Amino acid sequence: MGSYNLCLREVILALSSALDYVGIEDISHGKRVAFMAAECGRCAGWPQHEIEHLLVLGLLHDCGVSSSHVHQHLVEEWDWEGSLEHANRGAELLAATRLLQPYVEEVRYHHMHWQQLRDMELPEPTRRHANLIYLVDRVDALRAQHQRAGGSLVGAGHWGALISRHSEIEFDPALCQLFIRTSGNEAFWMQQDEEALDDYFSSWAHYGESMAVEYESLLELAFMFANIVDSKSEFTYRHSLGVKAVAALLADALHLPPSEREAVVLAALLHDLGKLRVEDAVLEKPGPFDAQERLLMHRHCFDTWQLLKRISGFEEIARIAAMHHETLDGQGYPRGLSGAEVPRTARLIAVADVFQALVQNRPYRQPMPLPQAIEVMAQLVARGKLDPELVGLLFLHAEEAYQLARQHEVVHRESADKK
Repeated sequence: MGSYNLCLREVILALSSALDYVGIEDISHGKRVAFMAAECGRCAGWPQHEIEHLLVLGLLHDCGVSSSHVHQHLVEEWDWEGSLEHANRGAELLAATRLLQPYVEEVRYHHMHWQQLRDMELPEPTRRHANLIYLVDRVDALRAQHQRAGGSLVGAGHWGALISRHSEIEFDPALCQLFIRTSGNEAFWMQQDEEALDDYFSSWAHYGESMAVEYESLLELAFMFANIVDSKSEFTYRHSLGVKAVAALLADALHLPPSEREAVVLAALLHDLGKLRVEDAVLEKPGPFDAQERLLMHRHCFDTWQLLKRISGFEEIARIAAMHHETLDGQGYPRGLSGAEVPRTARLIAVADVFQALVQNRPYRQPMPLPQAIEVMAQLVARGKLDPELVGLLFLHAEEAYQLARQHEVVHRESADKK
């Protein structure tokens, strides 16, 4: 297994941007929360390592949110009944990712009221960080509601008064006072404009140190985000994991060099990151897309590339992940590449992606049995869409590929039946 020289700040910022896509039109929630929490830490004189911790925590605090429907609840309601569900889900995802385990408990409790949190047997920093994230998260939700209603820019006095009403019950009174002190200048609010935020976090990522990250740790991170994407809709549940399994089978059958195989596996897990920007209703539409919906779906490949290309050392993974809907005849999307312009690794992911989608349940049809899926794949080869060599290789391993592609679907169906 290889090692990758990566800047972890770049990785976290890119993946945080993917999480923010869930907001559809409001795509900087995580950045605003991270900024406000870190500025509170600076105002309080907390050490730099704690401020760094708050920045990462803020960027990733909503990693349990995949659905635009859930995101809408979180930003439009002060205290939603199901708010703790996404916090627990986020904690589970982080717990399985060694690089991000230091943030597990704070994410788990970042929507818990202070009157409950203060009496729990937790380290004092965990309580403080979780409640601070909750406080600034609610400020940002109020800000979003205010702007959607056509309100003008307001500053510390307005938000401070609203937050103070929830002191003692939902928020630590000391943190309420800290927020009021921190936010008492106009620059604090101006910094949360899109352009200023991008500059703030670009600088933060730029000055991060590179480190050797083992492939296994990177794989855990990719699995985490594949789970986030796949949880967006029951019709794409565990799709990325199925694509990864089939792609790995084909990579092994081709005897790809280890570095190429690793790139294929990571790209397969991350290929649909851009779908986080697609509204749930579009993904779950039972009929054909209209022109606007089709364009939104086509955009997801471009958004995947936009996210992954920001990570130095991920250029090849970004490239092949973004090409999974390009076709050999040049009629694919988003760039209309053809023939040799589409590398073999990208063609391989395309074959795995199409096959897994065919045998998975979708809102407009039932899963295809293996013989029907093989027939459709053969037709796509005949029309110049898919690589004939790679599809032929898939046919040689058809039964195994079918089981790999379907096993995640079966697990999901069995789980759903028990509910």
